[in-house]
Amino acid sequence: MPRISDIHNVIVPAESANLSAHTYSEIYGGASGCVININGNVVSLGGTFILNIWVRSVSGGTGCYLLGENKDVYTGSPTVY
Repeated sequence: MPRISDIHNVIVPAESANLSAHTYSEIYGGASGCVININGNVVSLGGTFILNIWVRSVSGGTGCYLLGENKDVYTGSPTVY
């Protein structure tokens, strides 16, 4: 689902990803960077770097954050106004 006004409604630490509840389209490298396995590829992100990619699988990534949307568009997010 596309972002509204270029804003995501979900941000989670990469190690807490929930691919059945969310779709992720950006990875944020955190304050000091991180190494994460995305879609079967190991990627090293610098601090504050943002990678735009459709996340299909994720592992590792301590220090990384995933940004995206709720999959349940019927009930939506309780924090979106």
